[in-house]
Amino acid sequence: MNTNKTVLSIVDKLKPAKEAVKLSALSDIEDNLDRFQYAEDDASWLAYEWVDMIIDAFDRVKSEHNLDDFIINGNVRDLNEVTEIMRNALQDLEVKSEELGIDPSDVFADYEDLKSRVDRAEQLEQDAIEANRLLTDKLGYYNNFWE
Repeated sequence: MNTNKTVLSIVDKLKPAKEAVKLSALSDIEDNLDRFQYAEDDASWLAYEWVDMIIDAFDRVKSEHNLDDFIINGNVRDLNEVTEIMRNALQDLEVKSEELGIDPSDVFADYEDLKSRVDRAEQLEQDAIEANRLLTDKLGYYNNFWE
């Protein structure tokens, strides 16, 4: 019987501690419930709604402004090769015109303009490559067709 009294005495002494633990746990729950709800709502919005909206918008941008198709099937990547052809042809025209003692502009009216454009083509290609890098970085995918 003495053991039972000791056990009951210990249980009675633990009741206030048990209540304190219960109150502490409830306090933590009440203190953090709004914070949890906001975080849960934001995570749910991101995971199940917002990401789909962003992906849809991204897909619309890609389909409306198809950078890959423009770079692959467009003429941009041809600039380097055709510039070299034009540079050689213009030099040939200049040499042959000088041999005949005439100005290349007399043979080809837009000679000076075309020569200037050909001279700027290398920088233009570098600017196009940089623009492609900027877009692919911003869009979050890597397609560098010049490497």
